[in-house]
Amino acid sequence: MNRRLLRLTSITVLLLTLAGCTVFPIYRPAANEVTTPLKVSGWGIITFRTCNQLDKDRFQLDVDKSTLTGQIPAGQCLMVNAYRSSSGYQVVHYCNARLAFDPQPKTTYVLNSGMIDQGKCFIELVREDLSTETGVVIEPSVRRAW
Repeated sequence: MNRRLLRLTSITVLLLTLAGCTVFPIYRPAANEVTTPLKVSGWGIITFRTCNQLDKDRFQLDVDKSTLTGQIPAGQCLMVNAYRSSSGYQVVHYCNARLAFDPQPKTTYVLNSGMIDQGKCFIELVREDLSTETGVVIEPSVRRAW
């Protein structure tokens, strides 16, 4: 009985620690800041920061639950992260996939992320283009984030 209680306590502490690591300030654009929409598909906490300020904290995307869309700064390189943790019996998986791209004003982007396997995940980003059959096109500025 004591061993089970110790195991349960250890898992609880680990989960609370991991939960504490995923708290980021919510992005609120300034009144005069140029932004562009980012639609979110998949799972996880979406965070970002500018590529030239990697020493600064990341911001969490404020996603409208009804449209699954948030606003991101436009006109500068962004590094976007999709973070997720999941737990099962005596195991915790976490994943942090990221990419960099150059969002442009008045352009809608679509971000998809997910977990492929235990601790393996992906992130992908395309640009919305409703004139195409699929409604999206490849975003040429997407690159590997450092």
